[in-house]
Amino acid sequence: MIKKVLVNAVLPILVSFIVGALIVTAVGADLGAVTSVIGSVFSDNSSIAEVLVSTIPFICTGLSVAFAFRTGMFNIGSEGQFIMGGLFAGFVGIVMQGMNFYLVLICTMITAIISGGLWGAIAGYLKAKLNISEVVVTIMLNYVALYFVQFFVPKYIRGTNDIISKTIVHTDGKGYLQNDFIYSIFGNTRLGTDLIISILALFIFYIIMEKTVFGYELRAVGYNKYASKFVGIKVNRNTVLSMFISGAFAGIGGALYNMGPVGQVVVGTTFQGYGYMGIAVALIGANTALGVLLGSLLFGFLYVITPLLAFVGIPKDIANILIGLIVLFVAAKAIFESKFITKLFRNKKLKGEK
Repeated sequence: MIKKVLVNAVLPILVSFIVGALIVTAVGADLGAVTSVIGSVFSDNSSIAEVLVSTIPFICTGLSVAFAFRTGMFNIGSEGQFIMGGLFAGFVGIVMQGMNFYLVLICTMITAIISGGLWGAIAGYLKAKLNISEVVVTIMLNYVALYFVQFFVPKYIRGTNDIISKTIVHTDGKGYLQNDFIYSIFGNTRLGTDLIISILALFIFYIIMEKTVFGYELRAVGYNKYASKFVGIKVNRNTVLSMFISGAFAGIGGALYNMGPVGQVVVGTTFQGYGYMGIAVALIGANTALGVLLGSLLFGFLYVITPLLAFVGIPKDIANILIGLIVLFVAAKAIFESKFITKLFRNKKLKGEK
């Protein structure tokens, strides 16, 4: 496990930051000033909360992609599932405004799970029944989701204009995900119950994948569907369920995003990118719950630090370059699977056996 984390994440990220430091130096920026900006983020609870706010959507979409990867599917549609989960959770929150707080919260989360899950299950069903590539289907469904929001919001939940919905708030004016306990720690109203729900999603992912027979069957189908079918596992059913659960994780992310820091459904002309970045998070995290958490924290930190670095003369594109380098080195992780590392871990194993 340690070797997997080292090769898959730590070394690629370390090399990426070294290259990033060289680029920062090349553009004439002061590395000392960069370090000072980074330190300022970790010295303030409210700034740490902003990192966590940015991290939460990545956790959900990262889990979505990782779940599909672990079960032999390639879910490129987390973006669309994120959008649909956020849209219908927001719709339910607006319609139920004024009702019991916990009832609304439960209903919106269930709605997000169902809407995101069904959006993913479409690709799973077409894959199982007609052997249509889930990559093509999910990419196309992303665009359907994007344009569906542009139709739905101004027609049914229009706010002050056609590009935003009514606000999603409780009767006292607070957002549904505001949490007094979380606020007492971080002093930031943008972070709340969404942090708790995202951590719960990580545990659910881990339990399903690692501790249940159901998760074992899903992984077995991903490894070899023909062998799975031979031993009596229902391959088509598990393919659909795999994509449903994958979509559900992304749907939860959309709900937490719209009901938490945004507080309304926003019509976008382009993708926000959380679903696509979920692919990078899953790659960095080696499709594990802990890895997804760490990868999400990394990207959440980069999202917060990017505008701050502009004050010390570093263009925002540098952060995008850094993200691209991380993905590149993670994808080319064979570079880091050197004989030295293999020998190092082999020696440790032999010493352990003695």
